[in-house]
Amino acid sequence: MLNKIAKFAYNVRQIQLNVNFYKEQLEAKEDMLAMTTKFLVDMQQSLEERNKELSETHKEIFDSVKFAGLIQKSLLPDVNVLKVFLKDVVFRVIQQISIGGDTVFIKNTNKGVMFGLLDATGHGIPGAMLSIAGSLMLNELTSSMEIDNPKILTKLFNYQLYNTFNRDSYSIGHMEGTICYFSPMSNKLIYCSAKGKGFHIPFIGNINPLSNTKNAIGDNSAEEFENFEININKGDKIVLYSDGLVDQFGGESNKKFSRERLRKLLIENRDKNVKEMAVIIENESNMWKGSNAQTDDISFKLVEF
Repeated sequence: MLNKIAKFAYNVRQIQLNVNFYKEQLEAKEDMLAMTTKFLVDMQQSLEERNKELSETHKEIFDSVKFAGLIQKSLLPDVNVLKVFLKDVVFRVIQQISIGGDTVFIKNTNKGVMFGLLDATGHGIPGAMLSIAGSLMLNELTSSMEIDNPKILTKLFNYQLYNTFNRDSYSIGHMEGTICYFSPMSNKLIYCSAKGKGFHIPFIGNINPLSNTKNAIGDNSAEEFENFEININKGDKIVLYSDGLVDQFGGESNKKFSRERLRKLLIENRDKNVKEMAVIIENESNMWKGSNAQTDDISFKLVEF
């Protein structure tokens, strides 16, 4: 009988020990759970504060870029200047974000008009800074002297751009594009194209790409450029564009829009006026892009003689 009581007492003590052990384990886990919960709550609060800071910073950056875009747009020329010598002119500058590296140029001379389209290295803020600097340089050059030769203007612009940005043994920026001169007195379009892109759409005849040189503006202070000439008849059109237009990915196979697709679009709509053509090109580009991100800055200019 005594042995049974002793054995029972022993078992009770073991149970109490086990209960105390599991109680301690449970309390330890509860403490760990409380610490983990506090850590997660603190982490969530920290993330919320960080997200708020990032949202505020993003808004500040977005607002700054948006305002910078307004400044850049204010530097775009008035197309009415060209209409003194031409039937009609229209251009589009669609930057990848609010600001970018594409710009257009227009300047009257005594006997005609200079006009062009330029595409700076990169896009976004770096492209915009180079684009604005280039626009100011061109305006300064054409305001300080009478220039009606695209090759001379391109060489002067090249020298100034190189010595401003690229003279210290490494290149940080250049521009590509086409500068044209037209005088109604000669009915000739003279243009200098430094890796520029464009088409001549004659009133009658085949649509042909504009010739160009393979040298960019600003890469070398002694770079050589070349003038090209086209006889212009009433009803002819010129299209200048940046590579962002034809390099945009999209379509069913997610391929580039391509120069050939643009050429076919121009052939199909050659009888329309430049305002109608501009709307068609922009709409076709947007449809091609679809839900894809814009690959690069996009710009084009259409001139009708």
